[in-house]
Amino acid sequence: MVSTRLAAITVYRKTFLKKLSLFQFNLFAIKYMMKIIIVFVLIINYSGVLAQDNSGKLISIGGEIAGTTMKNDSIHFTSSSIDNKYYEDLPIAKITDNKFHVKAKLSYPHLLAFVFESDKKNLILSRDAPLFIDNSTHSMKVDFLSGPCSQVNGRTFKEYQDRFIPFFFPRKENYDCKSNPIERCIHDKSSLFDSKLLDYVLQNPDSYVALWYLIERFSLYGHSELREKTLELFSDKVKNEKLWPIINNDLKRALIKENKNFPVFTIKTQELKAQKLLIPKAQYTLVDFWFSRCRPCLESFPTLKKLYATYQSKGFEIVSVTTDKTEEIPLWKKRIKDYDLPWVQYLDENAIESTKLLVHTFPATFLLNQKGELIKKGISPEELEKFLKANL
Repeated sequence: MVSTRLAAITVYRKTFLKKLSLFQFNLFAIKYMMKIIIVFVLIINYSGVLAQDNSGKLISIGGEIAGTTMKNDSIHFTSSSIDNKYYEDLPIAKITDNKFHVKAKLSYPHLLAFVFESDKKNLILSRDAPLFIDNSTHSMKVDFLSGPCSQVNGRTFKEYQDRFIPFFFPRKENYDCKSNPIERCIHDKSSLFDSKLLDYVLQNPDSYVALWYLIERFSLYGHSELREKTLELFSDKVKNEKLWPIINNDLKRALIKENKNFPVFTIKTQELKAQKLLIPKAQYTLVDFWFSRCRPCLESFPTLKKLYATYQSKGFEIVSVTTDKTEEIPLWKKRIKDYDLPWVQYLDENAIESTKLLVHTFPATFLLNQKGELIKKGISPEELEKFLKANL
């Protein structure tokens, strides 16, 4: 009888311990799950904060017009030669008695140009001026007579004035805001500015001034290995913000790249028949983009004709692609006849394909080798003559 009770107690004890262990395990599991839920909630909240930060901070800027009297006008802040997709906000403000007030929502610094409403009657599309604004900006003075001499309060503009300009122009006498030498450097097709920009980014990897000028160079002249290398030098902080991934994606997806085959696209012949661009089997081929009202384009034709007559028999060819609008097609045909252009002529009607290729400045020239690979771009007639003389 006693042994039976002891056996029963033993069984009960084992059952109780098993239940206790199971209860303790369940309690531990519940606590662990609660911790996971708390961490998950914190992550969601933190992501929400990040998303809120990325949406931009609303800033308020008090503005003043210098150099003229403006009773009633408007100022439009523009992107100049840069695609609007790089911008979060391009504000407009009313001007009353030379004063204006701007509100903008920014999550990263912006480089702006400007134009007045009254400029439209004079067909002025943009006034170039390095107006760097960020969430520390609260005032600006826009110079009507000389846009590049405008002043902006804020960290990014201070970097532009105190570090960027002295880096490119260490001797003060070589820099005058009225002549805008920075803008001249940016519009120089050579790689000198790009090389200097790379050096600046090495020393200033957080610089939005440098990033914007890299974007502008890409917008004007497309992809280059040097620009791609410079882009990689920016800090992780910049890379993880909104602007850097946009230019990185555009550089990676650029269709015209150094040392790569020139892209083939559909265009029209002089008879307005659609066909693929044909690259001649020559030692060197110059692909020349132009349009009928482009004076520099027309001025280049006499030299190109001379080079074609001299070197065509030695392995040099030219392919011209005009980007004229539909209504300009008769003028395009007239230009070919007036200038007696002997090489093949194509039409990229309304610049549809050229825009995809990021061809925005004219004339745009691309020198290809026998394999159809791009070896030089932006080559002038004078530089082309030296190259052909040395290589043919």
